[in-house]
Amino acid sequence: MVYEIVYFDAFPGKAEVLKLIAETGSVPYVFKGISREEWPQHKPNTRYGQVPFLNVNENFTLYQTIAIARFLAQEGGLYPTDKLQAATSEEYVTSLEELLTKFVKAAWLTPEDKKAEELKLFNEGPLKTVFGVFDKVLESKDGYLIENGKLTWADLYFFDWSYLIEQNGGDISPFTNISKLRENVKSNEKAKAYLESDRSKRKL
Repeated sequence: MVYEIVYFDAFPGKAEVLKLIAETGSVPYVFKGISREEWPQHKPNTRYGQVPFLNVNENFTLYQTIAIARFLAQEGGLYPTDKLQAATSEEYVTSLEELLTKFVKAAWLTPEDKKAEELKLFNEGPLKTVFGVFDKVLESKDGYLIENGKLTWADLYFFDWSYLIEQNGGDISPFTNISKLRENVKSNEKAKAYLESDRSKRKL
């Protein structure tokens, strides 16, 4: 079965982590991009008036980024089978989702004359807290979040969004163990092939 990931086609947003999970887990998919001009036609037909969503089959469509990511991770063997590890991965991914909401507000929803101040508050507050926790975990597990030597959806989530935040005004320089995570992801042949392809819009 080939799944269809639907998102805006103009910029690297939330669909990138979904594609990364699918590609790393060898989950067959196609990407359908929607232009800003087309979006008003599609929006009334979506469940929550937003993207991304995943067309699983003609009878079932899944919404919400975390739910889609979890589904693709389970399909691709990237979701922990151990209950405690699974719960921990859920905690980390949810923390990243909440952090991204705060980052979007600071980086894109704040007036230009106040953006520098808001980004400074973000870097010194929420980013320092969440990335600080993850940095210690990465140090203890040689660059992995859940299990030393094994990639999970939580690792891929953190990998992708660390770049999103870094490339748009977030200061990740204090968190030195992120480089280990990035090396681990890029050493995976399937992830590497995807990240170097035109299918990836997250330019590293």
